[in-house]
Amino acid sequence: MKKLMPLLLSAVLLSNAVACQKSNEPIGKTSAPANQSNASSGKLKNQAAAIPAGTSFDTILQQDLSTGKNRNNERFTLRVKGGDKTLKDAVIQGHLEDVVKAAKGKKASLHLVFDDIKLANGAAAPLDVTLVNTQVETKTKGKFVQNAGIILAGAVAGKFVGDKAKFKHGTLAGGAAATAYVLSSPGGEVVLKKGTNVKLKLKKPLDTSP
Repeated sequence: MKKLMPLLLSAVLLSNAVACQKSNEPIGKTSAPANQSNASSGKLKNQAAAIPAGTSFDTILQQDLSTGKNRNNERFTLRVKGGDKTLKDAVIQGHLEDVVKAAKGKKASLHLVFDDIKLANGAAAPLDVTLVNTQVETKTKGKFVQNAGIILAGAVAGKFVGDKAKFKHGTLAGGAAATAYVLSSPGGEVVLKKGTNVKLKLKKPLDTSP
């Protein structure tokens, strides 16, 4: 009996050592999938926090704009209405460039540049959009024209004048460049009245994470 005791103790110790070794192995092996799942969830979260390119939305001009009264680099504000829930009540800042007042032999025109957007959740980002359509009133005729082929004379290079420090990492989409949209009037001054609907479309995905 005394001879059997050391053998039994050795068997117990050996089985415990094997059990400990096996219990330790899965910990190391399961850590990698956990990290992968965290990375995947992070990617999904970022994708959910972006509005895709091609999204169209309507905005409302918050002040009167006119080639007869406004000057270069004056700011204007648009408020988003309806459309995507994330964009609702967002505020867009823009400015004017190359304002030309109507004169004899000279057609009135101005360039609209859309600088940045601030969402209701506090997120701010530079804005890269296409001007789809708007309404321009001619002062001489007093009628609204909705034909984009007439009022939208094309797009040219503009300059970003927003505060890039308020964006993540202080970065800008496309550097300091921006797109300016040329509006001209069939007769008289170009007039955009407060409350005018301005339709825009995203050219690039918009990050909406705060």
